[in-house]
Amino acid sequence: MLFDLRPKERRGELFDREEEYKELKRLVDSGLWVAVVGKRMTGKTSLLKTFANENNGVYVNLLGARSIEDLVRKLAAESGFKLNEVGLDLRFIQVKWSRVLEDVFSRVKDRVIALDEVQEVSSHYFLKVLKSVWDKYRGIKMVFSGSYVGILRRLLEPSPASPLYGRKPAKLVLKPFSRELSRKFLESGFRENPRVRVRNEEIEEAVDRLNGYVGWLTYYGNFRCVRRLPHDEALRETLSEGSKIILEELDNFLKGRRRELYVKTLRMASNGARWSEVKKALDANSKVVKIVLETLSSAMIVEEKEGYYWIEDPVIKEAVRRMK
Repeated sequence: MLFDLRPKERRGELFDREEEYKELKRLVDSGLWVAVVGKRMTGKTSLLKTFANENNGVYVNLLGARSIEDLVRKLAAESGFKLNEVGLDLRFIQVKWSRVLEDVFSRVKDRVIALDEVQEVSSHYFLKVLKSVWDKYRGIKMVFSGSYVGILRRLLEPSPASPLYGRKPAKLVLKPFSRELSRKFLESGFRENPRVRVRNEEIEEAVDRLNGYVGWLTYYGNFRCVRRLPHDEALRETLSEGSKIILEELDNFLKGRRRELYVKTLRMASNGARWSEVKKALDANSKVVKIVLETLSSAMIVEEKEGYYWIEDPVIKEAVRRMK
């Protein structure tokens, strides 16, 4: 069902991502590792889960994983074996988790491994393990996804000092739906729910307000068809519930950063602002302003063109309005 809030897991469930699926298959079959990137709520997780399920793969959601140990435990669990099978005594405090991770990879050779939300495992040791996997296990086919920050950026733009220098993955970008596709998505979803009556002008307004983000379109359809809310309330609930999700992500994203500077910048970008306006509002030097804006842009939270910054996702705008 198109308006099911859970990520899709089978090819027949994906809506109009056939070209992206074929391109992912072509890249993986050619021997390349691939990073699937895109803004929030564009369907990255659905594509990864579907691809893993259809190609004898292992899908691992690393949301909340902050260390090599977390990655090891999740990968082992999803691969179907217990860590005590790797032959290391995990009771010792000084476990070399990078070694355990490499052993786990060796046991899932000749399979597709799809690592989602990989940006949170920001460890140089992880990159070293990936280099070893690349060199030793030709049968392992890696697909990564996540926000374009942290480890994912170091995967896609490895410096000469990086263990992955010269081995960067191919990049596959998922974009929001066009206006036409957004309309077709909603129309297809409503056809699956013939008891719900919806007017064309309601679909048009939902398309206008939700701006091509398939995740938010799905929320709107779910509120209409599953919870049977009227149009206006369904739109309000989509923005409200979506902003709660985004607020949690933003709070996590801002940990360890100068929150007040980022919140000010986000509020300005929600209305659109130029570099000079952001600098004046932050009352900071150019280097600090550059870091803040580049960080938000690379995380695909803020858009930039010719020194003008804005937020495109309507739900992020609503979340920023509620930030403290």
